[in-house]
Amino acid sequence: MHKKILPFLFLPLALGFATQVTAPEMPLLGQADYSIPAPEILCEVESFDAFLEEAILHGAAPGAAVAIVANGKVLLSKGYGLQSIQHAEPVDAHTIFRIASLSKSFAAFLTGRLVEKEVLKWEDPVIQYLPDLCLLTDKQTETLQLVHLLSQTTGLPYHTYTNLIELGRTTEEIMPLLADVELIGDPGTVYSYQNSVFSLIGEVVKVATGLEYEENLQREVFGPLHMTDASASLDGFLHHPNAAMPHQASRAGSWRQLAPSPHYYNAAPAGGVNASATDMAHYLLAMLGNRPDILSAETLKKLGTPYIFSPIRWRYFHHWDHMKKAYYGLGWRVLDLGNEETLLYHGGYVAGYRAEIAVHPRDGWGICVMFNGAAGMADQCIPKFLELMEKKKEVL
Repeated sequence: MHKKILPFLFLPLALGFATQVTAPEMPLLGQADYSIPAPEILCEVESFDAFLEEAILHGAAPGAAVAIVANGKVLLSKGYGLQSIQHAEPVDAHTIFRIASLSKSFAAFLTGRLVEKEVLKWEDPVIQYLPDLCLLTDKQTETLQLVHLLSQTTGLPYHTYTNLIELGRTTEEIMPLLADVELIGDPGTVYSYQNSVFSLIGEVVKVATGLEYEENLQREVFGPLHMTDASASLDGFLHHPNAAMPHQASRAGSWRQLAPSPHYYNAAPAGGVNASATDMAHYLLAMLGNRPDILSAETLKKLGTPYIFSPIRWRYFHHWDHMKKAYYGLGWRVLDLGNEETLLYHGGYVAGYRAEIAVHPRDGWGICVMFNGAAGMADQCIPKFLELMEKKKEVL
């Protein structure tokens, strides 16, 4: 018998039921209509570069890094500010940051690779790989599929046992506790964001391949995409010679450096990836279909197809003037911008870091911005770049 620990629950505004969802049609990634030639958006990239440069200069965060790609080209891969306020080393394109929940898209990308290699299937029952998993009822246990883990539709309450991740418990330790948790809906029917439960995909990958999750990422994603700075562990961060340290804002408006935290490396699929701007540029290009040798257009479309409606408009997107509705795909939020235009997006925060990523399948561009401080201006970055791109389209 184990001591019962209540799951960490959030407000019910996070729930989104999947009945009769009408979602925008996603284009085939990698077969997009690149209507904006790369040279024609250089002005917008320069404007965003200046926006970020000025923000860091005025103390929005100790340091930052950005990757912007379009039409199969890297247009910007650059660092700003300092790795550490204590040592004053500059951030460059190879400085690693923690990317927090952007890690979820890597878990989906890796799963897609293993599906294409016929190691996994999207609809495989989770208990096929984790026979000790037990939800409240046999039916719920038997119907939980891999696709439900990646689409945040497990039916478990919002942020179930996220608090235990932050107390250092592993996914393997948390899994038995799920048997006591009452579901808020059957798997596949309700949106409910997870970290500990999402990370079950890492245990599935480990069983299916016989290799640790981080080793799978290295073999199937980081290595093939030439993400030479990337890792998914605390050791990988601590032993990297060019790492941005975490910081916290003080009441006086200055920044205080923190010690690197082990939080969420124990749930690596949900929040354990470290990466540089150079790494993220390679990843963005792959997500836009420029590496069909790594992941096919059909699989990329699967990742970015809206799976369930997520009614979180005012919680995360109050800076977004163009957004109509938000969905969750597989490891990605899928935003309906209207006029059959969609954007793949994710944000992340962990232990003194913020990160934002977006991929525009139709227009063929992508952007990732990372900060080594919990900078509020991170919320403005993707909307700012989207606004610049929308203005360019109006001119054209």
